[in-house]
Amino acid sequence: MWLIKFMRRIPAGTFIVPMVVSMVIYSFFPSLFNIGGPTEAFFSNSGTNYIVGLLVFASGTTVDLKKLGHLMKHQGALVLIKMFISIIFGTIFLLVFGLDGAWGISGLGFLAVILSINPAVHLALTEMYGDKDDASIYPFAVIPALPALPMIMLSAYISGGFGGIEWTPIISIFLPLVIGIILGNLDPEFGKVFGPVMPAALMLLGWLLGQGMDMFEAIRSGISGIIVTIIFMVLSMPLMYFIDKKILKYDGLAGVSIATVAGMSTAVPATVGAAIPAVAGDVTSATAQVLMAAIITSILAPIIVDKLYQKKD
Repeated sequence: MWLIKFMRRIPAGTFIVPMVVSMVIYSFFPSLFNIGGPTEAFFSNSGTNYIVGLLVFASGTTVDLKKLGHLMKHQGALVLIKMFISIIFGTIFLLVFGLDGAWGISGLGFLAVILSINPAVHLALTEMYGDKDDASIYPFAVIPALPALPMIMLSAYISGGFGGIEWTPIISIFLPLVIGIILGNLDPEFGKVFGPVMPAALMLLGWLLGQGMDMFEAIRSGISGIIVTIIFMVLSMPLMYFIDKKILKYDGLAGVSIATVAGMSTAVPATVGAAIPAVAGDVTSATAQVLMAAIITSILAPIIVDKLYQKKD
């Protein structure tokens, strides 16, 4: 009981603590629990997509279509605005610096960072400080963390067209969501059964994502990883806070929590590099930069949100 209480004292701690513990352990023992069977399936990151799918489905069962307008008015608007301004920043970076980028940050690395949203941190913070209905935004917030947007933008930049874009990642996110929404609205009991699963699934997701965050690789990203993280935070956090507070007329906390980089975005450079050979040489450095940004923003955003919440009170 004390461990759960400890995690709950930390902003987004039920996600952050398992992620950090997992990152440290697997950085030293990368093959831990790789013994096959249920143990490996449960503890290894091979189950990450299943847990993400479970979270998307579970959050879908809690979506009341009668309240969807309220969700899109705030949380949905934040996700769309964050995506829109990130696309603008990403486009400017490509037009000014090209694929090679600047300060050791490639176009691939910058796009993978700037376009990302950490839905797990956002979910944990909205559950702690926001309206309980806000948790339903999770499946929508997952989309920017996927390879689709960077792939579309890089493809458009390189070839001037959108042919050959892989739309499956986006479709695969929406299917569990749609099924969950349908079942949850046909029978609200589905929401009562699966809704309580979300905190536990979030804790497992933190553990699984931590395995892909090699802290030594993050350290090796060095100055470029720190620079891209600072750029991301400077461009995103104040702006999203302002938009949430001054334009959408909320407290600004969700605006800060949405300005985070997802651990799952560490898979973006490799996926995009495999599809677009022109950026394949930047995969290693870009992955390390995304990793650094994911670690720093996942730790700092909850602290900043908590400070703002305390100040508000």
